[in-house]
Amino acid sequence: MFTIYRFLTTSLSHLILVISFSSAVTAQTSATKPMSIIGGTTGVPEGTAGFEKWMMFRDRVNNQSNGDLELTPMVSGELGSEETILSSLRRGRVQVANLSGLVIGSIVAEAALLQAPFLFDSTEQADHIFDTVLFDIYSDLLAQHHLTLMSWDEVGVHHIYGKKPILTPSNLQGVRFRVSSGLAARLFAEAIASDIIPLAFTENIIGLQTGLVDAGANAVILYASTGISEEATHLSLTSHMHAVNFMIADSKWLEKLPANQKAIVQNGWLPIDQARAMSRAEEKKFLDQADQIGFTIHSLTPAQRDAWIQASAPVTGQIIEGVGDKAAEIYEAIQEAKRSFKP
Repeated sequence: MFTIYRFLTTSLSHLILVISFSSAVTAQTSATKPMSIIGGTTGVPEGTAGFEKWMMFRDRVNNQSNGDLELTPMVSGELGSEETILSSLRRGRVQVANLSGLVIGSIVAEAALLQAPFLFDSTEQADHIFDTVLFDIYSDLLAQHHLTLMSWDEVGVHHIYGKKPILTPSNLQGVRFRVSSGLAARLFAEAIASDIIPLAFTENIIGLQTGLVDAGANAVILYASTGISEEATHLSLTSHMHAVNFMIADSKWLEKLPANQKAIVQNGWLPIDQARAMSRAEEKKFLDQADQIGFTIHSLTPAQRDAWIQASAPVTGQIIEGVGDKAAEIYEAIQEAKRSFKP
């Protein structure tokens, strides 16, 4: 009887020890499991500067957090359209996103002003105003929607492309011009073209292939890397719009992080000068390789460029009228910064 009792007692003690050890391991594993972060954008081909920026962002966040944070970039269409990504961000399904001003304009109407044609006189001037004036303004506007602006992401200036040379707006007569969503894009297209076709970016290639559209506008890094240049082989350097994306995070999620992890995420994107340099180096590379890629570059004469400026002159006022008083205040802040800017 004593032997049996001793056996049962020893077995029970062993069982308790095993359970305690298992619980400790489970608790330790749970404590050290990294927090998963989903970051997203769409339509970024592997091997491009945009793709590399995301991989560098991933590594900076993961390494600086010592493995406590695990950022997973989904940048090649896995999360759907920009509109879908923005919806997922606001619902907490995505934590960080890189989105164009076109889709941001659906919640912050004043974003349309940044797409006004010929808004800046030079790239250097635009950089200065985006960083010293516009960042704070749009941070406040996005905060009203529980979104945190972490950085700008350079896309580049927009140019006009087509299946045939388009040197002035008069060359667009009878040409089906693709226009993206958004107030500014629509107003610019209406100002320069008589036949505009609203079409999502993801449908643009098929539209060019089928003849639904013949021309459009975009930055070089998207024109040359996504197949547009293969279908519309003429690029006219109008430089009519300076495009940046908004690198944003879900504020409600961000505020729940410990202070050190919040700082890692907010500062994890590349320094602005480095990120811009990567985009601009890629733009130059594509322009230098135009012959190999298969498109023709058309530089404009001063008279041709002036024709684009004159044709689109009413657009900024139309944007301000369509957006409201806040846009007028932002526009005046931009003009004041332009007057005081010293190259």
